[in-house]
Amino acid sequence: MVESDEGLAQAFRQAMRCVASTVNVISICDGGEPMGITATAMSSLALDPPSLLVCINRAASLYGSMESVSHFGVNVLHRDQEYIARMFADRQQHALRFASGWEVDGARPPRLADAQACFLCRRIDHHQFGTHSIFIGVVEDVVVRKDVDPLVYLNGNYGSTTIAGA
Repeated sequence: MVESDEGLAQAFRQAMRCVASTVNVISICDGGEPMGITATAMSSLALDPPSLLVCINRAASLYGSMESVSHFGVNVLHRDQEYIARMFADRQQHALRFASGWEVDGARPPRLADAQACFLCRRIDHHQFGTHSIFIGVVEDVVVRKDVDPLVYLNGNYGSTTIAGA
């Protein structure tokens, strides 16, 4: 167990606000019910096999189901989808989350039709650490939007970073 130091935790929190992250909706389907949350803790893990990891807070609404589903989706949001990030971060908007723009079939994780990129992952492992768990998925399908302008989160704000020539 790692000891808690409130000063260090505050400094870490402040430093992480300086790290830009893409904004994602992690999606699953549990018993035919689509579920999703906004998350920034996603990273590529390996090219062989193509794999990702996502970090989910154990207090998140889909955490219990995430431990038992066979697949999860990572929907990387485009700059014009900030409203989706806010909707999936707000538990009061639960009923609206998959109302439009999503491909939902009740079996596979929902896929955002116009996302920057979508990854379908077969969940192969997870590890608990602190308040979160790291879920590892082998990528089985990828869909990419042609215009590159992902939604990013930096210093408590949503924004964009367009790189010339991208």
